[in-house]
Amino acid sequence: MIDINDKTALEAIFAENFDSPFYPILANLYLQEGDFRRAKTVCEVGLKHDSSNVDGKFILAKVALAENKLSVAEKWLKQAVDENTANFNALRLLIGLEIQLARSPKTIETYIRRLLQFLPYDNECIQWLKEINSLESAGSTAITNPDTESPPKNNSPKPAPVKTPELVTEKQYDIVESMATFTMVQVLKSQKHYHQALAVLDVLKSKGRDSDRIAKEKNDIQQLLKDSIK
Repeated sequence: MIDINDKTALEAIFAENFDSPFYPILANLYLQEGDFRRAKTVCEVGLKHDSSNVDGKFILAKVALAENKLSVAEKWLKQAVDENTANFNALRLLIGLEIQLARSPKTIETYIRRLLQFLPYDNECIQWLKEINSLESAGSTAITNPDTESPPKNNSPKPAPVKTPELVTEKQYDIVESMATFTMVQVLKSQKHYHQALAVLDVLKSKGRDSDRIAKEKNDIQQLLKDSIK
């Protein structure tokens, strides 16, 4: 079984097969090390051989954010969420970025409501909607991130890197567990979005869910990944 944290092994797999489904994991390891050039190169090469890999596009978006190339990040995030509506991390990141770029309230609301279809009690989304409705009723189109203070007028600070929001609090997540937890893992597996399924399992683990079931699901998904490159 492939150790997804073994960079050397992943590099060997990628060298033999550029469209290996493991390449986004390798690129993400480079990104975590701050090696943006290699992370970007791996994703670009991988996507050239398999343009349907949504995870590769998501990593490219995170590389662009790390380099403060916000419009580039926006392009990749939009592709990622359009091609995989269950990519919650990409969707949250896109909403935060659209707010930072001061996109239209209607555009931002569309993405917020898309996330609310899966997580209807999400506090952050509800707060965003309240602010959008408040500003629209006041005739304003300026939107600020609910987690940050509004900058003073006539002040143009350098945009700060967008931080990936966390997935909702324990109480609200329990309410929508049937939609957004193990059920979602099965949906992602059926769509062959194995890396995203692993990411959802990591969220479940952080929330203290069934550790035995999580371990079994991870083993199953890692086997599916291994079988897909034979």
